Amino acid sequence: MKRKSIVFATVLFFVIIFFHIPVYSKTMIQHPLDRNEVKKAFERFLTIERSFIQKGLNNAAYYVPFIKEVFKKEKLPQDLVWLPLIESGFSVKAYSRAGACGLWQFMSRTAGYYHLNIDFWADERRDPFKSTEKAAKLLKNLYNYYDNWELALAAYNAGMGTVNYAIKKGDSEDFWKLRSMGLLKKETEEYVPRFFAAAYIAENHEKYGFTYNTGIHFPEFEILLIKEPVDLTVLARRSGIKLSMLQFLNPELRRFITPFGKSYKLRVPREKFTDAIIVYKELPKEELAGVKWHRVRSGETLSEIAEKYQTKVSLIKRINNITNSKRVFAGRKILVPVSTKSKEFEEETAYIPPKKGFSTQEIHYMVRNGDTIWDIARRYRTDVEMILAVNGLSFESIIMPGDEIKLWLDTALQR
Repeated sequence: MKRKSIVFATVLFFVIIFFHIPVYSKTMIQHPLDRNEVKKAFERFLTIERSFIQKGLNNAAYYVPFIKEVFKKEKLPQDLVWLPLIESGFSVKAYSRAGACGLWQFMSRTAGYYHLNIDFWADERRDPFKSTEKAAKLLKNLYNYYDNWELALAAYNAGMGTVNYAIKKGDSEDFWKLRSMGLLKKETEEYVPRFFAAAYIAENHEKYGFTYNTGIHFPEFEILLIKEPVDLTVLARRSGIKLSMLQFLNPELRRFITPFGKSYKLRVPREKFTDAIIVYKELPKEELAGVKWHRVRSGETLSEIAEKYQTKVSLIKRINNITNSKRVFAGRKILVPVSTKSKEFEEETAYIPPKKGFSTQEIHYMVRNGDTIWDIARRYRTDVEMILAVNGLSFESIIMPGDEIKLWLDTALQR
């Protein structure tokens, strides 16, 4: 028995020397870098995926400091801060084909469960601060359930249902055993080893020729409480703030205009906060008093629509993210700003579904060949805008056969 212990200790020593494995504290996860699966991921990151890792580290410098603060508060292992490196490359704009979004790649269903709002105006999955707090709670919940970080990470990627099914079928709570039995999706089989390899490289980036600039950070900002909608392009121009900076500070905004119908906490650069307050108070609010839906008629132009509602083409384009006026086809519904000067202001304003109503039923629909969002909306007697809002999609989004989307149906209309 003693001989076996000596042999094991000797082997472990050489493994540590070979891989330069650091001594992890209780605030770190023990990384199984001696496993072949992790070695393969490690080799990929040092060769064919090297640029992917470097780009992720370039982005990470802006977000890792406050992620570490959140994880420390939640008493989570500090190396988990590198999870976005393989999830999104630390890009708040990352959007997967499956519909996951943001640094932490939340799916819309999980985002809803953790109260990250997704609507026409904003997608809080893209907010690094809000999404990090929710990701910490999700990771904590998963670990409390499995008492095992490999399984918790696998569930973060594939969902608890998938992992629990694999555990039941394999009669094992050992991730590596379940992996060897082929009971998990290939993506999940690779996901856990990739995390361990990426986290180790990030913590030891200099050893492997990567750079991580600790001199850059997320810009210091103040909160400007917006009680009425503001055109960001106008606010930026008049206050001397770069529009790109406003977008960087407020990545959850999906329009160049802050949300209608509710107050909004807009982040502005600290050094420009006073200027932003002055400009905001002097902006002509009547230009953006409300919005309503307009269905484009055959042959109708944006100029004609703007004239009808006494607004500007530029505003219509910014609200709807229209870059090419020629692609506004007949039948499409667009939002138009309605000022207090317009007779249309007294009419019904646009309906942007914020939450499910009392009579609303949620169903999950699997997209079939030939389906379009417009076909599905007509079939289930709901609005295209409703489908887009609850799934975090835009008019330019493409749905593919096999995708699952949520439909909120008014039960009174389905009878």
